[in-house]
Amino acid sequence: MRFRVIICVIALALVSGLAGAQQEPASRVRAEALFVDAQKALSRGDYTGAEKLLKEALTSDPAFTSAIWQLAQIYESRQELDYARELLIRGLKQDPGASWAREKLVQIEVTLARAIFAEARGYLDSGKYDLAIPKLSAYLGLKPDDPAALLAMAACHVEKGNLKTARQYLDRARAIDPDNAEISSLAARIEKPAQDTRLEKLLTEAQIALLDTTSTAAGRARTALETLIAADPSNSWAKERLADLNRIEDEKAARLERRESKPAPAVVAEGRKAIDRSKGALAAVGHFLFTHFSLAVLGAVLCVLVIDVRRRMTRRSYPLEGTISVIPILDIVSLVNGNLRTGRLIVVSSDAKGEIYFEKGEIIHARCDGLTGKIAFHKLMDIRSGRFFFHNHLPNVRRTIADPLSLLLLSMKPHEDSVTELEENGAREEALSTRR
Repeated sequence: MRFRVIICVIALALVSGLAGAQQEPASRVRAEALFVDAQKALSRGDYTGAEKLLKEALTSDPAFTSAIWQLAQIYESRQELDYARELLIRGLKQDPGASWAREKLVQIEVTLARAIFAEARGYLDSGKYDLAIPKLSAYLGLKPDDPAALLAMAACHVEKGNLKTARQYLDRARAIDPDNAEISSLAARIEKPAQDTRLEKLLTEAQIALLDTTSTAAGRARTALETLIAADPSNSWAKERLADLNRIEDEKAARLERRESKPAPAVVAEGRKAIDRSKGALAAVGHFLFTHFSLAVLGAVLCVLVIDVRRRMTRRSYPLEGTISVIPILDIVSLVNGNLRTGRLIVVSSDAKGEIYFEKGEIIHARCDGLTGKIAFHKLMDIRSGRFFFHNHLPNVRRTIADPLSLLLLSMKPHEDSVTELEENGAREEALSTRR
């Protein structure tokens, strides 16, 4: 009843103003006529017809606020609050003094925001982050300073792996509500992948430094291990390796101290005694071998077998390994190159498998799924997930790569090169190599 009274009042006001319609533009006159027809449709309960007439009126005269208010009320009655809100905003731009419209807009935005956030929270709780994000964006358009919505948006982007975006929403929430306990737990989740990546890199650098046998290797290895322990105090592997280095250094220092403190005559006498003991031992060994020749042969065979088994086991061990998704393959190649290591880097993924061969840090050969040389190296550099293993044993291979690492990286082709083109280029490089 109240709705129809409002309609009648508006209609009477329009009818009373039709006397001056001849001075108004034709578009306004047509809009007002359509508006009157819309009021008649509403009085009959024909909301669909009224909606159509009001839209035509606004097409004829977009600044006709009476049609805007009426259409907003129709949408509100249908619970199409987002459309009602847009119309109220549009009407307030034309008539900023309409206080009733401003109050209505506030009410609609509160109801609409509550519904949108509830829907977004439902998507978030069910793991549908792609649906939750646009809903939360719409909600933040209404309530930009709501810390709960900002944290929910940050949580969605954490689950999607968009850590930079998640950190931005988290910073906004922290600025508004710094005492919120949820911020700390979410911040830890955001920082954990970056921390894991940093620890993995430090671990790889320490492993490579420990493989080095040059005179300056011990200091570099010690620095790498101490850096790793400072970043990850609970790393028992790094602590054990550092203890090993300290023990080796202490033993060297003790031997040097004994050597410097022992008098020369005593050293000579000790040496003579050692020679005499070794002569006696050699004589006893010779006598034993002469009398137990078959046992000696059997012992020699066993020694050869033991040495062979140990060599095979050493070749199967990988002193350096990790995950490519955590440390990019380019970083591993750069580490091996920078530490002047000799050996082979084995790369295994669901799409490809191959090896890169290093001699004193320089790449001399690569192979991957039937490809060799630079083309195989480029294909291995495109791998984004899988495992890598570096073994400090270099088998005899034919050198297929003569360029330094810097030139190899500059010659890398775009990712969209087809496999057929890669294989054709590889065949041409193989032919040129054979002719040379």
